[in-house]
Amino acid sequence: MTDAIIIPLEVWQDPQGDVILVYSEWECSVYFSCWTTSGEPADFICQLSFQYAFAVRSFARKYLPYRIPQPSGHSFILRVPDSDLVREHITYRLHHYSDSPPQHSDLKHYVVVGGDIYHEILANGFTAATILKKDVTDPRLLRLIAAA
Repeated sequence: MTDAIIIPLEVWQDPQGDVILVYSEWECSVYFSCWTTSGEPADFICQLSFQYAFAVRSFARKYLPYRIPQPSGHSFILRVPDSDLVREHITYRLHHYSDSPPQHSDLKHYVVVGGDIYHEILANGFTAATILKKDVTDPRLLRLIAAA
């Protein structure tokens, strides 16, 4: 089992809630509901925006294939430092795009965990922001809010 590193988040993620991944050539974001106190929904959701996301994969599984230390805070994402996914992606890029300049020196393997699903993202970094529920208009995010 591969070790992962905890990256604490400043928001408190609903531990049983869904995590919605939106991925395209120009965007990679993960959204989830938040709490203010235990069991008390916040008036915002969280958006994790990943910069230069090169690949994603998702699994509808509760248990992770990574060993993680005991979390010290309410919410976190994971980074997998010795990642086979990163190595496979770099090998693929070198084979198929050998004339392209290397763009993967800062590539990191992140894992965002939900109640019964997790998403893995290869990206150069991420930022976290909150979106007030009253400002949400996307139907997918409205369903996320309704389920909280």
